[in-house]
Amino acid sequence: MNLYLQFALRYFKGGKKSSFSSNAIALAVFGLAIGVFSLILTMSIIKGFEEVLANKISNIDGQIRIKTIFGKPINESDRLDSMLLASNLEIEVNPFVRGMLVVHKGNNTEGLLVEGIESFSDPSFLNLKDRFIADDNIIIGSSFSDNLRLYFSDVLVVAPLNDYTGKLINLKYSKYQVSGIFKSGMEEYDKNIAYVSLNSAQNLFGMEGKVSGYIVNSNEEIKYLVEKISKHVKYPYYVETWKDRHRIIFDWVNTQKIPIIIIFSLISLVGIANIMATISLMINEKQLQVGILISQGLHNSQIRKIFLLQSGLIGFAGSLIGSFAVWLFIYFQNNYKLIALPEKVYFMDSLPVTFDYISSTIIIISSFFISIIAGLFPTKSMFNHGVIRLLAQR
Repeated sequence: MNLYLQFALRYFKGGKKSSFSSNAIALAVFGLAIGVFSLILTMSIIKGFEEVLANKISNIDGQIRIKTIFGKPINESDRLDSMLLASNLEIEVNPFVRGMLVVHKGNNTEGLLVEGIESFSDPSFLNLKDRFIADDNIIIGSSFSDNLRLYFSDVLVVAPLNDYTGKLINLKYSKYQVSGIFKSGMEEYDKNIAYVSLNSAQNLFGMEGKVSGYIVNSNEEIKYLVEKISKHVKYPYYVETWKDRHRIIFDWVNTQKIPIIIIFSLISLVGIANIMATISLMINEKQLQVGILISQGLHNSQIRKIFLLQSGLIGFAGSLIGSFAVWLFIYFQNNYKLIALPEKVYFMDSLPVTFDYISSTIIIISSFFISIIAGLFPTKSMFNHGVIRLLAQR
């Protein structure tokens, strides 16, 4: 074993006569572990929040929506869907019709945004069994269902508020049966959106032969998808991604990253300061051994390497313990939902955490090297006294 590493490990483990330094090392490791744990957990929560939010929104809204400027309807005879499918991309194209309804159930009346679609891309995401909706059926959100006390097979009376031009129209009532209740985990969607078949929506809003736009889903990366589709979609059509539709939410998440990282980095700095104090205590405690090593022919630089390795071992142990603690927390949180969140505020019912491997690697490596650098300062004053004085002090 390397001589420097051998001494560093011996000092790191401590002994019967060095219980004070052993306790100081344990506290330094624990302090750094807390700092690393806080930083990695913060990055994991941010990543988890972004992933869950992105997954939910993209599954509900679709990756891309193609509409016309000013929201004018698209004639199905324009064959825009055929043009998109001719792009040789592996995509799924579904037309949709959107509008506002007034819903009556007993003495209760609510407004509802309804979307007519041919089929669901992933019905399991909304806890639904079937991809298709019958013409006389409606699928509502769980929050809307709770507000109006609606259950499966209940009959609703609905009326459109406006036609495809946006003008208010005379209420034309229709009856729909509740065939499904979805739960996306996002309060605003579960409370305000419902789904009917495309034919039903076209009849409701007087849009026979017309659609509001097209939903495009694919396994391709969204930037590549937009770039390719934009070549086939010209004025008056435009391409809108789910990120464009919800930019405010993700801009807010990004603005929170920097202050959060700064705050939790300060916790890690406290751990680094503990390492400096620990190395200083160890140098003071090991003065006799340092004097003996110098008298045996070791150079100052070689002695310094021992204590720098000592700092590195503390940094490595603290980083390892902190990252392992995060991994354990993520495992239990994802499997047992230890921390619940109010859906009305956070768009999800539990704290989302995804281990951020890139950020974690950067944090661990940075902590290791900063710990070594922290050991430089106390070792500078170690050789101010001569060998004779170091030996005489003990």
